[in-house]
Amino acid sequence: MGSTESLGVGIIGLGVVGGGIIDILNDRRDYFKSVRGIDLTVQKIAVRDVSKPRSAGVSSDLLTQNARDVIDHPDVQIVIEVMGGLDPAREYVLAALESGKDVVTANKALLAEHGDELFEAASTHNAGLAFEASVCGGIPIVRSIAQGLPANHVTSLFGILNGTTNYILTKMTDEGGNYADILKQAQDLGYAEADPTMDVDGTDAVQKLSILCRLAFGHSIPYRKMLCEGIEQVSPIDIVFARDLGYTIKLLGIAKPQSGGLEARVHPALVPTDTLLANIKNEFNAIEIVGNAAGPQVYTGKGAGASPTASAVVSDLLYQAELRIAGRQRINRQLVDVEAAEPLATEDIETSYYCRFTVQDTPGVLAHIANIFATHNISIARVIQEDRSETEGGSVPLIMTTHDAREKSMSAAREEIDALDVVTEASQIIRIERLND
Repeated sequence: MGSTESLGVGIIGLGVVGGGIIDILNDRRDYFKSVRGIDLTVQKIAVRDVSKPRSAGVSSDLLTQNARDVIDHPDVQIVIEVMGGLDPAREYVLAALESGKDVVTANKALLAEHGDELFEAASTHNAGLAFEASVCGGIPIVRSIAQGLPANHVTSLFGILNGTTNYILTKMTDEGGNYADILKQAQDLGYAEADPTMDVDGTDAVQKLSILCRLAFGHSIPYRKMLCEGIEQVSPIDIVFARDLGYTIKLLGIAKPQSGGLEARVHPALVPTDTLLANIKNEFNAIEIVGNAAGPQVYTGKGAGASPTASAVVSDLLYQAELRIAGRQRINRQLVDVEAAEPLATEDIETSYYCRFTVQDTPGVLAHIANIFATHNISIARVIQEDRSETEGGSVPLIMTTHDAREKSMSAAREEIDALDVVTEASQIIRIERLND
């Protein structure tokens, strides 16, 4: 057996993820020592309330209510931040990096908001900043891109980046039911937060996409400037019509270089039912990434939950420990040397569309809508007309899909169509993505 190097670990936050980290470290400590030659010892843990009962794996002597006790501890070389939120998490992570200590975090919101500042601080102070757990839980997508694809120019990235919304859409697709009822089921099962807003409105996914854009494309793009739409308006009737057309509805994160800049967006999309992403179900995440040399690769696994997230944190912890022991640079320069950029303007995005119009059952409606599309240079690919209304002049759904069109054109056409007297509800427009299959 070779020599063993000892490193001290500090943890800020001891919720379900923090507890999972402790469990893994206790379970795998002997393995890390004997096989990897590293003895990882937890020296201090910052919590909100030291009097709260803890599991048997945590000694009360390790606990403090002052995060600076973790950051300033002389025997702590690596700090794990799993408290979440922006402040004071930003303050603590910066302080640790400025002290030359490596940081492992699961905090996607923090990196999406303050990534430029934090990665630069890590580089300046020769500290590590690892964040595998911040994107898609237990899927090793960060390391796969950074270490598995450096010989490639990434040409596209499509991802199911949020487990809560994927669970809801899966149940709506496979079992029927409406959005509100299934969201309640997801909350009861622990797949959705009591306040699920950031999941269902797309914020969680677009924050993750901004991190992936930095890594895969070398662009620092403010996530608030990306096109972002959630799943709140997806209805059972859209899921049924999508199936009839050969599609499944998923909330996708999409990024790909275009001549006018990096296209980066999050929204519901119709994807062909025979593709892999269409068949990723429940709380699972998946990312399809294409490299110019390696071609398409797909990574899938549980995207959230205490165990997958804790697993990713400990993986980063071990990796940073090995870099520190080897005396190597502990921050990947491709995370620092990025280009500040704006996403491709939404109006310049070009894709095809699924359109559901609720119209009065009167002659000439289809021709009128088709004429508006033609005026805006939008070509119709397919039309589905429902049976006649049971009441004369009643409303019926009219379904159209289009060939590729610019977002600007579709937006203008939609506004004009919704203003028609024969249109009785706001139009439903969902983009169609062909992926790379």
